[in-house]
Amino acid sequence: MSVNFLKLHEMQTAMNALAVEEAEKSGKKITAGIREVADAVGVDYATMKGFVFGTIKKPSERTVDRVRLFLRDGESKTPPPQEPRAVKVEPVAKGTALLVTDDEIATLIGLLQAAESDIHGDYSGFEEDQGHEWGREVSTASYQALYRQEGLLKRLRKKIEAQSPCQFQWDAELQSMVPVKAF
Repeated sequence: MSVNFLKLHEMQTAMNALAVEEAEKSGKKITAGIREVADAVGVDYATMKGFVFGTIKKPSERTVDRVRLFLRDGESKTPPPQEPRAVKVEPVAKGTALLVTDDEIATLIGLLQAAESDIHGDYSGFEEDQGHEWGREVSTASYQALYRQEGLLKRLRKKIEAQSPCQFQWDAELQSMVPVKAF
């Protein structure tokens, strides 16, 4: 009889036997055998456990197809599903340089300068509006927040420029900051 004509309970019995065999080989519990079989078939552990023990009454077609393929060929042709795994990120040592190109630094400096300019324009506009009868009333805290933000951006830009191996200048033709190599 071909594997293609096996009934669900027959496939469950066959998978249970394989799980028990794997457990005996490794000298561990049946759950370890189920985990090995699940990895070989290409389904997750919980699905295989439910399939083997019969707690899943109607397994998905995908699961049944993978089990049938595994029983027929002895190994799964489909790769196991790739679940995102947590990656431990090691802290970077202090003083480690960023690996960016001069063009990327120029773009970053240009963006910082544009943000500084926009903020300066905002609070300058507030000051001009104050002199008119239709002007908006702006609190001192708003002025201070904008002024502080402009200062933070300026300091960051200056720090990046100081640590860069080259100089940067505005290119009117390109309408962006460009690196200028110092010879």
